[in-house]
Amino acid sequence: MSFNPFNTLVDEMKSKMKAIKSDPSHIAIINSNGKYYYFDEGLDEHKSIIEDFNKNLNIDIGQYSLPISAPIGFFRIFDTIIVVIFLEGGQSSNLLLFQGIIKNYTPKIINYVENIDKMDKLEKQAHKIIKLKKKVVKTPEEIQCPLLRQEYRDKKFSYNEGLILKYCTGDKPIVEIIEAVKLPKTEIISTINQYKEKGWIEIVTNVDDYEYQITEEKKIEILSESEAETKNLASEDIELFPILLEKYRDKRFSFEIGQIIQYCDGKHSIKEIAELVNRSETDILDVINEYQSKGWIKVESK
Repeated sequence: MSFNPFNTLVDEMKSKMKAIKSDPSHIAIINSNGKYYYFDEGLDEHKSIIEDFNKNLNIDIGQYSLPISAPIGFFRIFDTIIVVIFLEGGQSSNLLLFQGIIKNYTPKIINYVENIDKMDKLEKQAHKIIKLKKKVVKTPEEIQCPLLRQEYRDKKFSYNEGLILKYCTGDKPIVEIIEAVKLPKTEIISTINQYKEKGWIEIVTNVDDYEYQITEEKKIEILSESEAETKNLASEDIELFPILLEKYRDKRFSFEIGQIIQYCDGKHSIKEIAELVNRSETDILDVINEYQSKGWIKVESK
């Protein structure tokens, strides 16, 4: 039997039921939408009856229903939660002997169901975070921007050095300089390091990208805690808020992508953006994932 938080609780209930009625009993816990939180294997042959009956079940909290087709009882203990009990070789009316036991365990059952639902939501959001996160930490070349100091800008340089140093303005990371100059990466980095050692170049860390890096590290902590401390995180729901970095806000985008990007302001969650542009959350995630991998978008969780 795989682990289920209901295993121990249901065993306790069955033990108390057996003290009242010796016939074996089987239990299922299901919500009004047909989601099972617990299902005894002994109910397999009655599963279709349970699901069909559950769809049309119209009873209030604290009430029960006993179908004539089998000794099965449906007991509604909460707006959306039903406890189903099957008694082998017994009469349906005997199920009413268990009402006191069901009532005593109702608070625990409701608490377990609420925690399972919270964890399901958390797991879905964790999958989104995993999908969005391309890199745990950006490389130095992606966040370090070389700056040629003002007093050295009128010095004479070789042709290749001049090509490299003209981009050392403090706002372009090394990776962009490599792409712009079209010289070997080793030559570009060597030139930057050479003038850095001479004191002519200083390295500026791009603040937006640094914040992005720290945000990603925090997400990793969330994911690892979700595995190690499930109980603590069960009380939190995660919303993801994409933010287009300031320096990319004057870029041109296609019409469809622009519709999405305009809401990447840190104020709209992915779910809200999907509703605003009438697209699926998967479509929104694909676009955000693309621009996050380019370093244009960071994603925060709240």
